[in-house]
Amino acid sequence: MPVRFTSPGLAGQTSSLLKKHQWQVDVAYRHLYADKWFVGTDVREDAAPFGHPLYLNIHSVDLGVEYGVTNKLSMVLTLPFSYGTHSRYYQDLQRHEVSSSGLGDISVVGNYWLRDPGKASVGNVAFGLGVKTPSGPNTVRRQVFLTNGQVLNPPVDQSIQLGDGGWGVIGQAQAFRQIYRRLSGYTYEWYLLSPKEMTNVPSPIKALRLSVPDVYSVRVGASYLVLPKRGLSLSFGSRVDGIRVKDLVGGHDGFRRPGYTLYMEPGVAIGRGLTTFTLSVPFRVHQDFKRGPEDAEYNFAGGGDLANTLVLAGYSVRF
Repeated sequence: MPVRFTSPGLAGQTSSLLKKHQWQVDVAYRHLYADKWFVGTDVREDAAPFGHPLYLNIHSVDLGVEYGVTNKLSMVLTLPFSYGTHSRYYQDLQRHEVSSSGLGDISVVGNYWLRDPGKASVGNVAFGLGVKTPSGPNTVRRQVFLTNGQVLNPPVDQSIQLGDGGWGVIGQAQAFRQIYRRLSGYTYEWYLLSPKEMTNVPSPIKALRLSVPDVYSVRVGASYLVLPKRGLSLSFGSRVDGIRVKDLVGGHDGFRRPGYTLYMEPGVAIGRGLTTFTLSVPFRVHQDFKRGPEDAEYNFAGGGDLANTLVLAGYSVRF
């Protein structure tokens, strides 16, 4: 499932309520580990390459700088960095591991709150629009030394490539509303539209290249302010992360692993003065790996690895 988007903050506050000319610096950390192969909704390790699942271990850090153009409008620049390892069986029937690390696809997004945040304390709605650049390399290769003496030099798996190889348009919406005293509801929707259909990078299926798929994330939940004086709040909600079978524009040929994952997401946030710390640990409750168009054409089962849990942590300071 997708790993190249900024980890949303607690309670959907991906765009802070900044005042005019105010700055904010964000650091967001994300970790996932996956070791089970799914086809559709079921574990199917027999359908994995050589009958063994892939092992994915990915750490990512997003550095964000946000500026309040006005009380309603802010701009966010995000620089994503990641380190990922990918382990799988090869034709010598042994497991080998490769890795990649570095800067990924930089993005710039503008967010606009419909109501003046200084006058709307019980709720607000914001819409965002931006662009994702192809700044991260998507052609990382690593040598694999097989036990029979053969040396391979394939591209690393799509899941740990630093970029997807194409420009993208980011659309997002978020809202929060006070329900009762310290209890508030939130929602957050994020979509990456990728006009480019395919890259020139070979895929695990011979004669196919990697696609540049559309990616989305949806979150809905509630947060409760436990200790107002200490700025401590708890939240609980659901999130769905996914890759589309067919893109909205630009075609859908090439290799992709489409599907979605449903998580339940408990979290905690602490706000002290101009700083905020957030932590959430989403745990998977449902999944569905779809067959892509190329899977159906070549009679492959499709599928891929999923993480049981995610770890999302964030720290922000404004000035």
